[in-house]
This record gives sequence, structure tokens and C-alpha cells, in this order.
Amino acid sequence: MEQASSDWPQQTSYFILITLLVIICGVLVPLTTTRLSISLRQNDRIRLTHQKLGLEKAQTNLRSQFSLEHQPMPGKSVVLQSLWIYPIKSCQGIEVSRSKVVPSGLEFDRLYTFAQLKKVTIPFSSQTIGKDQYKWEFITQRQYPLLASLKVELWQTDLTKPEAKRNAYILFRFPWQGTGLKGTLLRVIAKVTGRWNKRLEREVKLPVDFPSDKDIQMKGYTYENCTIWKDNVTALNMERELPPELSLYLGTRYRLGLFRIDPDRLREVHRCAPTKDDAGYQPVTGFQDAASTHTTRAEAGNTNTVTSIPYT
Repeated sequence: MEQASSDWPQQTSYFILITLLVIICGVLVPLTTTRLSISLRQNDRIRLTHQKLGLEKAQTNLRSQFSLEHQPMPGKSVVLQSLWIYPIKSCQGIEVSRSKVVPSGLEFDRLYTFAQLKKVTIPFSSQTIGKDQYKWEFITQRQYPLLASLKVELWQTDLTKPEAKRNAYILFRFPWQGTGLKGTLLRVIAKVTGRWNKRLEREVKLPVDFPSDKDIQMKGYTYENCTIWKDNVTALNMERELPPELSLYLGTRYRLGLFRIDPDRLREVHRCAPTKDDAGYQPVTGFQDAASTHTTRAEAGNTNTVTSIPYT
């Protein structure tokens, strides 16, 4: 009787532990799974009202890009093999079969760019003592190579669908699985459900259309200057849309911003462009480099330097 009595507290502890495990498995895991399903079905939900822009991998025009048939030959005219747009500068692009040409370049190209807020060195004077100045500078894969892993999709309204909505969206995703206990739990759920093919991702949705004045005020967006190479452009800072995990994933050293080009504040192009006297107007562009469109050629003998991710 004394032995049975001494075992009772230990048995009670086991019972409490098992009960807690049941609660965790029966309540927390389903709640987490539901939350993940809701966040990761955004792509599935948008298919009900929109259609994705661009060619699928099986439809790409780059399958024969290194074929000898594309070698220069006397009397052979130049043929455009593949057409790409990059809605977010320096991230993965979208191959399209055709594109509308607008004053700033190809439609939907370089609508957004990431930027970082850097401290500026200013001349020393009595008026600058104790004052720090900062400016936004765009970032590229040269500084942060992981930008090349950000997947980008553009979804347009599909008027053939009964629940069609007129707003177009950009979805971008980046690998993220979290840390600590939460990250471990997410990985386990992902493998059990098989929803992510063992790759966890964070997804962000952005509008294609430029925000209205009402949305700008309601969401707290601000107009700020952003440096693109040697040019400055006033654009809309929408950094509020960025999750903090993105900065951690990219490894940015400074505050990360997201800028949307204002179609009414495009920057003028002067390098490699005709003058206003010659063309009757000064060419403009958005977040593109020195030209609104670029034509590139991949050398067949240089295949070792070509990756599966188109660079911008």
C-alpha cells in the first residue's frame, strides 16, 4: 500500500503531461494549420477571380536559346527570341508572349523597387554639427544576391469568371520557415500536409494600379526621394507592406523600403536618349536603368555563366 501511494504523484504528473500534449496536438496544431492554410491559399483564391500573366515554364521561348540556328549569319535579320518584364526590379521576371509599350517602357515593367535608407556624408560646417542626413538608394542583386530568389507573379482580372474583380495584383514570395519552436512546428506541419513541397515561403500581395489618394492617406504611404544610380526620383514609399522577415532573409544592413513609381512623376532619361529638340519630347522611364527597354544576347559558348533565374 505504501508503494502504491508513493507512485501516485508520479502517475499524476504523467497524466498532466499527456493531457497537455493532447491539448497542444488537438487545439494548437489545427489552429496553426488553419492559419497557414489561409495565408498560403492566397494563390488558390486569386485564381477564382484573376488570371496569371505570362508563360509557364513548359511554354518558354528560351528552350532553344543556345541552338546553332541562332548564330549570326550573313543576310539574317535579328529575331527577338524571348520577352521579359520585371514588375519588381532585380527580382525574378515574367516571360510574356507580347507586351504593350507605354511611355516608360514595357507595361508592368519595374513598377516597384526595393531601397535602403543609408546615412549620407555631408560637408562639415557649424550648421551640420550633430545632424545626420539619410537618403533612400535602390538595391540590386549586386548587393543582395538573394533578390534573385524572390518569385514574382502578376494576376490580372479575368472577366470570364463570375466572381471577377477589377483590381490587378502582384504576388511575390520568398523562402521563410521561421525560427525556434514556431519554425520547427511549421516545418513539421508543412511536411505532414505536403502543401509547400518541403519549401516554406512567405507571400506578399501588392497592387498593380497606383494607389489612390485615399489609400495613400489611409495606409500611411509617403512620397520620398529615391536614388536610382545617379538619378533622383520622387516615388511612393510603401514599406508598410513589407514583413520584417524579408529584411532578415535578404540580410540588409539598413532599413528596407519598397517604392512604387508614380506614373505622373516619371524621371527623364538623358543618357543614350535623343534630346527634346530632336524628338520633340524628353524620353522618360521609371525604375529602369538608363533606358526603358534592354536587348541582351546570351553567348552559346558561355553557358556556364547562365543561371535559370533571369537577371535584371
